[in-house]
Amino acid sequence: MLRRAQRTGLFDALRRIYEQFPATICENCARCCFESPGIFFVEYLHLLDMLAAIPSGRRDNFLAFAVRELIFSWIEPDRTCIFLDESRCTIYDRRPLACRLFGLVAPAERDRAEAQARLAARQEARRLSHFGIEVPEAVVQRSLVSCDRVRDMKGRPVAVDGEEIAARVARLDAALLPQQVVIEEFCFRSLPERLGAAALGEDSTGALKLQLLRRAQAGVPVRDLLSTLLAHAQLPWPFQLKRSPRASRRPKGVDPDC
Repeated sequence: MLRRAQRTGLFDALRRIYEQFPATICENCARCCFESPGIFFVEYLHLLDMLAAIPSGRRDNFLAFAVRELIFSWIEPDRTCIFLDESRCTIYDRRPLACRLFGLVAPAERDRAEAQARLAARQEARRLSHFGIEVPEAVVQRSLVSCDRVRDMKGRPVAVDGEEIAARVARLDAALLPQQVVIEEFCFRSLPERLGAAALGEDSTGALKLQLLRRAQAGVPVRDLLSTLLAHAQLPWPFQLKRSPRASRRPKGVDPDC
């Protein structure tokens, strides 16, 4: 899928969409980087293409950050996006659409979306409580879906049609995935979700998450749990995987990770 996106120019098309955003400035507080955002499938491949070019040690560090966010985010109020280095984005040129849209939506939409995000967080916290996992209130309250401090280079508020831009990126996904998958946004997941599922197994991630969260809240250090987990993980980097003859006959347009 990565080679197909490269060969058909989808990354170039994605970059052209990115380049149409106006230049903006903000206070660089990095409050918006409290988690890794949901990304389109083509953006996932775009980031994998970048990770393929960096040293293996840094790739493995990103995998460790991704798995930690996937498993332990609900008990770690101070977590941040896996690509944040202090207050600097380490993938700024390749940052996904969700990051580029942040702060460029109308206040009414922002307030409603933030309320919905907090409601969803509280519902998930209530679900986890049934398994003996206590979610800190700071985790529930940290939902932040936009910002009113983003300005253009002349200090004026900026607004864009986020839905129209997202639809354009979704059309790039449609070149790789079945149309129904794109319509249902089944693949709009964060990078930690994708890398974690690839490394740990899609079917076992949910049960594993509950088990490790309970152990962490029982006093086992998260770092120790993470080290043990990664020691048995399969590295998900596409250039390290060997395709079997059966895999090579997979129908075009079907994503095995979705």
